[in-house]
Amino acid sequence: MDKIIEKAAELGELIKETEEMKRLTAATEKYESDAEFLQSIEKYNAFAAGMRAHKDDKEVYAKLEEELGALYDGIMDHPIMKEYAEAKAEADELMEKVYGEITFRITGKRPCNHHCDGCDGCH
Repeated sequence: MDKIIEKAAELGELIKETEEMKRLTAATEKYESDAEFLQSIEKYNAFAAGMRAHKDDKEVYAKLEEELGALYDGIMDHPIMKEYAEAKAEADELMEKVYGEITFRITGKRPCNHHCDGCDGCH
């Protein structure tokens, strides 16, 4: 078991040094250190929580939902969020490939990635 953990640690260090993970780390640091951006997320969360008090008034709730949508769109359209989302998607894809390879080495079967470009079919 010690040898497995040792190899996992080595693999973790290799993964950490990939461009995908370096980009995600940089994007995360930017995300977490931008006070203005974090305030917009806090505002969104507070607004969403406050909406619950108006859930019985459909007209007011609909207007608040529209305002919440605008706050959400502002967050999702922000360059920091776009950069983070792209970096996260790339890192997730890398991790999915690594996990798939480990799974294949253990079971002899590749997990389905639903891309259907290199499997025998799962459907």
